[in-house]
Amino acid sequence: MAVGDELPPIIKGPYSATNAVAYEMARGGLYIKAHGFWYDYLKRHPALGVPNDLGVPEPPERVHWDSAYARKVGVPAAYDYGPERIAWLGNLLTNWAGDDGFLKRLMVRVSRFNLEGDLTWCHGRVTGKEQADGQYLVHCEIWCIDQRGERNATGEATVALPSKTGWLPASRFGGRRGR
Repeated sequence: MAVGDELPPIIKGPYSATNAVAYEMARGGLYIKAHGFWYDYLKRHPALGVPNDLGVPEPPERVHWDSAYARKVGVPAAYDYGPERIAWLGNLLTNWAGDDGFLKRLMVRVSRFNLEGDLTWCHGRVTGKEQADGQYLVHCEIWCIDQRGERNATGEATVALPSKTGWLPASRFGGRRGR
């Protein structure tokens, strides 16, 4: 690989309410509770519940799956969780690095909403290479683009890759080298 090489892009979406709920359940959402658990939580934090159209209190994060509520707060539709898009860029990098690579650093700035129905392409480009502390490091710029051509996340990352001789990055196994 050379500086300027593009990473194979990945595509996510179209984004949906189901994606939002699945992501939130997987990460263990702070306010996603059901039945008695939710009402016990509301007793301790009464200002947290936002009444829906039926007057039933729901968590404020419903902006991620309820487009009508998102519009009430000034956003055109329900939108993703920013950390999910960060994870997508991590997915781009680990797909590219393969099983023997190691994602060492990931810095991402989420700059726009990814709305319900949006497609997101995750891209990356090699910006530098170096050998440091017994590791072969590759630096990349990374970004997400939606179907409107708008960048909605940008960042940088560093990936440790095996050398051409097949040795794994030194830090992968606590400083020990292996094949």
